[in-house]
Amino acid sequence: MNKQLLFFLCFFCIIKAYGQSITAEPASFYGIGEKSAKGHAVFDALGRNSVSILDSGVLNHYNPASYNRLSKGSTLYTVGFHSRQSWYQSGSLQQFNATPMAEEFSLGFKIRKKMGLAFGLRPYSSRGYQITETVFTGLDSLRYSYTGKGAIQDLFLGYSVGIIEKPKTKLAIGANVSYLFGTLTNERSSTLLTGASAAGGLERYSLIVRSNSIDLGTYFTQALGKKHTLTLAAVYQPQMQLKADLLQELYSTATINVPSSYDTVNYSNQAFLATSAQSWQAGFAYSWKLPSYKRQTRELHPLLQLYGSYASYGTLTQKDNLITGFNQNSAEKMSFGLQFQPEYKVLENLATLKALEKISYRAGYYQQTLPYLSNGQQYQERGLTVGFGLPLLAQVSLSSVNLGLTFGQRTIPNADWSENFIGARVSLIMAPSNFEKWFRKRQLD
Repeated sequence: MNKQLLFFLCFFCIIKAYGQSITAEPASFYGIGEKSAKGHAVFDALGRNSVSILDSGVLNHYNPASYNRLSKGSTLYTVGFHSRQSWYQSGSLQQFNATPMAEEFSLGFKIRKKMGLAFGLRPYSSRGYQITETVFTGLDSLRYSYTGKGAIQDLFLGYSVGIIEKPKTKLAIGANVSYLFGTLTNERSSTLLTGASAAGGLERYSLIVRSNSIDLGTYFTQALGKKHTLTLAAVYQPQMQLKADLLQELYSTATINVPSSYDTVNYSNQAFLATSAQSWQAGFAYSWKLPSYKRQTRELHPLLQLYGSYASYGTLTQKDNLITGFNQNSAEKMSFGLQFQPEYKVLENLATLKALEKISYRAGYYQQTLPYLSNGQQYQERGLTVGFGLPLLAQVSLSSVNLGLTFGQRTIPNADWSENFIGARVSLIMAPSNFEKWFRKRQLD
């Protein structure tokens, strides 16, 4: 009963939090805002790799083919939390922003020997910025404010099946079907600053998204002898029609801070359609079981894993020219990651391991172009990542807490602007103990 209560409490808390902005990026003004960076602490720590990570203790909902790699009888429930601190600089001007947020909920389990199922709620994109400027007209002052907020959520259901299931060779395919929903708002206002009044006007554009999408994934794993394993993986998203309602509002007022005083100048609601071109990701994972060695009275079995991936994201264009500055360019990303486990047989050797020997150590690097343009130049981003995974071994299970840190920078070529940021993501993975399996099928003799 207590587990069910905790499950639904976390679920509803995340749904409530999803209505808020989870970015402080000024460029989120464009298109559908800042798209999700494949949010998971494990992926963040490995240079934001995700496509080729196959682990029975990690629910990788960014490659739906991976669901059948989950352990039989073990249900994984993941909750994620994210925080980002950004330092912006343009010439001599500096600004700091911070955005903490609950970000992810997902649940996955194996339903048959070759099949896996997952569902949950994850971030798709978000908008969040605020820019204020005051101009002296000669007699009075005018304050211009530009703000954006909102988020699009991705409610998904995924399924995978193994086509080849041999001891040394494995091939699987999978798909996620998603329902995208949420509201993104851009708002600008002007206020006449005098001692007697705060008259002004407000214009608001709200994009109310209700649409569908699909992701297709696959992986191929081949053991190379007893100590080496190579994995190739790919994810493909076909061209998608993004459907929404566009709400346009224009108001004038004698008191800008009192919404009840607004006079409506214009109010319209019309259908909006945009096209997101096809996107794809491809990557590899290489696992090497290092020679075992003895430490005092115990024997350790270390494991080294290398990851790499390349992603190509398609353009986003609107059908009718209804929103200024909406279109987004194509983008690409390269990622590299490394994971070292002093002991990969943690559950088998739990009683003899020291604290530091139970931890998974991770590091990575990535660089990417972003879909935003400034004076014809595309934003660039690069970052170093570190993190670790700590199993929760109060009971014998696959539960763990994972931390991913990103030290990154965004720049615009030939422009005096930069953003230095530190991102921290924590993912809590909960699983039943070996003697308390969820969704266990019982049979009477």
